[in-house]
Amino acid sequence: MSHQDETLNLLVTHTAWANRQLFSALRAVDSFESQKGADLIVRALDHIHVVRAIFQAHLRGVSHGFQAPQRAVLPSLDELDREFDTIDRWYVDTVASLPAQELARPREVRFTDGKVVTMTAATMILHVVTHTVHHRGNIDVVMLQTGMPRRRDGFPEFVVSRASAT
Repeated sequence: MSHQDETLNLLVTHTAWANRQLFSALRAVDSFESQKGADLIVRALDHIHVVRAIFQAHLRGVSHGFQAPQRAVLPSLDELDREFDTIDRWYVDTVASLPAQELARPREVRFTDGKVVTMTAATMILHVVTHTVHHRGNIDVVMLQTGMPRRRDGFPEFVVSRASAT
């Protein structure tokens, strides 16, 4: 495995772990759906998921079928939790199995606004990770402002969790 492959693997593995931390914290909130800020959190989670699903389709070479970077009908927190878990596993497994030449192969990517950009698989994966981190940060702000319990999902906590798991 090349250094780039190892780095991408670490990034998607951390993303999956941090997403588990986030959903664990949100599930611990009593009556989450009725909490101030819950609607913003669900919208942000749905947007994260849709973008990840769009890029999953691009990486698989299939049509994604999304017309917008958000679904018209928002899923429940439980549905989002299951969707995140499934797609996180897909990204971790895919990055672990993609050969270097496949990571470097350019492909055309069509965004929901119609723009077409050429990106490699590695660039798409980096976009998915940074996009997810960005919006998880937005969610963290909402959680902080509304008094929801915060979680520790930074890279140092991830490294410690991995070390203690072995």
